[in-house]
Amino acid sequence: MAIIDKPSDYFNTVLYTGNSSTQSITGVGFQPDWVWCKSRNGADNHAIFDSVRGGQKQLRSNTTGAELTRTNAISSFDSDGWSMGSQPEMNSSGATYASWSWKAGGTASSNTDGSITSNVSANTTSGFSIVSYTGTG
Repeated sequence: MAIIDKPSDYFNTVLYTGNSSTQSITGVGFQPDWVWCKSRNGADNHAIFDSVRGGQKQLRSNTTGAELTRTNAISSFDSDGWSMGSQPEMNSSGATYASWSWKAGGTASSNTDGSITSNVSANTTSGFSIVSYTGTG
């Protein structure tokens, strides 16, 4: 693995305040592929999104629940952050949030090695990747 002179080129933390409407979160410093948001002053679930499955597919690291479809979550992964809708777990009016963003490899590539095809976005410099696949059983 390469030595990373500036870690904020691959990972960054941004604090923001919710507004219960659409808003763009900037200051990340790169176009993120993985975004994790958590309320700092409430008990909302964690909200995790990635560019491989799309900004409408949410995971929650603090529950055992399956992937959720959120039509009002991340609408785009932008050059310096992301844009979002009014999803309450990540954008309630007046709530304060911490967000953590990682840079993988951008648009996913299809990987046909093995018996299950996967979609992979990999960053070999930082050693971070996102993989999506559909299981067969």
